[in-house]
This record gives sequence, structure tokens and C-alpha cells, in this order.
Amino acid sequence: MSLADGNLPLLIPPNPVNQDLDIMRLPTMTLADLTADDEYESGARILVVLKGLVFDVTGMKEAFSPRGLFEFYPKNDITYALAKGSVSEVDARVGGESGLTDREKENLERWFTIFKNRFEIIGKTDQVDQGLYSN
Repeated sequence: MSLADGNLPLLIPPNPVNQDLDIMRLPTMTLADLTADDEYESGARILVVLKGLVFDVTGMKEAFSPRGLFEFYPKNDITYALAKGSVSEVDARVGGESGLTDREKENLERWFTIFKNRFEIIGKTDQVDQGLYSN
């Protein structure tokens, strides 16, 4: 399985909590807000931003914690990294969709669908598109 294929998290069970979600009613958060939940061992939530939405990925703590496959993703806008199929620290800190190819944008859409169907959306950033989330 390849990260670039968007297939890896298919093993994560679906999470119906995002049904009927009105993203405009979610609290607006910044990356600085995400850094508040900084201690993995303390049971704090592990948060990432994807396409302007804040996802709680705590359910996959091992993958998103230090030495996990996605160790550089927490507290970052991972939009660019997922589109590129990258788990590198450099790409995890780029954020946004600027400079992506059409193929990478398609890959990003697959990842976004996976995330919204499997992880709770708990907030948005000022980068969120009002028409982005539809069931």
C-alpha cells in the first residue's frame, strides 16, 4: 500500500459523527490552537488540519505519535503532504494547495474523503471554503 494511493487508512473504521455537520458553526482555530494539545502520553487529542478543517485523529494515536508513520502531521496543515503522498517533516509544514498538480489534487480529494468519513471534524481555520463540506 502506498500513501500516494490514498489507500492506507481504509483500515480505519468509519466515523458517522460528521453527518449533518455545519462547518460554519464550528469554532475557528489556528495552528497555534492545535499546539495546545501537545502531550501524546497524557491523553490529549491529536489534531491536524486538512483543507481548512481541523480533524481529531487521536483514534490512530500510534500512527500520529512520535516514531509513527505520520509523526510530523500533528499540529500541522497536512493538505500539501497528503496530496504529495509524503510523510516528510518538510512537506507536513508546507500546508495549503499551492503548487499541486492535477493528479495531486485528485489524490488530495481521495484523502479528504477518507478523513471526513473516519475522523471527527472539531473546528475550521480561516482557510476553509464554505462550500467544501457536503455529505
